[in-house]
Amino acid sequence: MKPRVIHAVEQFLPRSETFVYTIVNGHQTFEASVLCHSRAHAEEFPFPRVDVLPNPLSRRTAGGLIAASIRRATGRSPWERAADAVLTRIGPAVVHAHFGPVGCEMIALAKAAGIPLVTSLYGVDAAVLPYTPRWRDEYVRLFRDGTLFLAEGPKMREKIIAAGAPAERTFIHPISLNLARYPRWAPDGTSTVLFASRFVEKKGLLDAIDAFARARPRVPQARMTIVGDGPDDELARALVTRLGLADCLEFVGMQPHADVIGRLTAASVFIHPSATAADGDSEGGAPTILLEAQAIGTPIVSTRHADIPHIVHEGPGAILCAEHDIDALADALVNALQRGVASSAAVVIARHDVAQVMPGLEQLYTHAMAGAGIVSSAM
Repeated sequence: MKPRVIHAVEQFLPRSETFVYTIVNGHQTFEASVLCHSRAHAEEFPFPRVDVLPNPLSRRTAGGLIAASIRRATGRSPWERAADAVLTRIGPAVVHAHFGPVGCEMIALAKAAGIPLVTSLYGVDAAVLPYTPRWRDEYVRLFRDGTLFLAEGPKMREKIIAAGAPAERTFIHPISLNLARYPRWAPDGTSTVLFASRFVEKKGLLDAIDAFARARPRVPQARMTIVGDGPDDELARALVTRLGLADCLEFVGMQPHADVIGRLTAASVFIHPSATAADGDSEGGAPTILLEAQAIGTPIVSTRHADIPHIVHEGPGAILCAEHDIDALADALVNALQRGVASSAAVVIARHDVAQVMPGLEQLYTHAMAGAGIVSSAM
């Protein structure tokens, strides 16, 4: 019988977190289950072993106030009792929490049950949250009592260690892809520049729109498609209006993952000019969609930000620019549109194929299981 791992996430699964789905489905020597607060897009991301336990985190809600009162009176909230019952029923050898807040939520339960906790951190959860009053003490407990901490690349590992994780317990685990699921690049001849991401500052949507506006006079047939949504939506639409791009740029909203892959396959170039946000938020590692673009062969225009240079090697089909260098981004778009040279899949094949990456993750689980009993609880 295979040892079991529970993947703990807040929601299973936002379309922006397909990397979690690849891990959950990619296990070779472990059997995976999922524990989450809510489930979304189940038809897109089917999986048979999912426990959904809503957790009223905010004390401003009636449910949150009641849960907090019960926790004060009994030492455990209703959610903690329910989650503990799931752990008892499944009997996992390890719990893998995705994102810092979920690790903070799971650490007391895992420690009480004597189960090692592995926590993957991905961006704002390492760059910003550990330094905020809301999360500071919880991260101290997580980094003290958690078994292992995972980063997708060397820059992200540095951020996690700077936030307080012990260096000797912080490892690199690359984002993985099932390469068999990606078609080859087949541009449809429309000279389309594609942007696809959440509309938040670190993703660089406003820079992408500005760069497209500066590039278009040199490639007048070019069009731009923007996939996604988020808090910067109004800013982005206002910029499009101000730059006079309404007739050559379209917003299509959030789309199923299969649709995004189809658009990547047909696009002439993919732009993702990530940058550090004003509050310090960053990619931490690198966007998964840059790996997907390379798996397909779509030309890339991006930035030398976080771990992007670690996963995108510059060449004829992949151009990296300095953060917020709009002129350089525009020149790169023109270059990509005029030359039509595919990006290389070599890095993705060598480092990110799920069949090759998962054994390393499962070895880390085995390492965590062997060391779970000796992790110090002292400050």
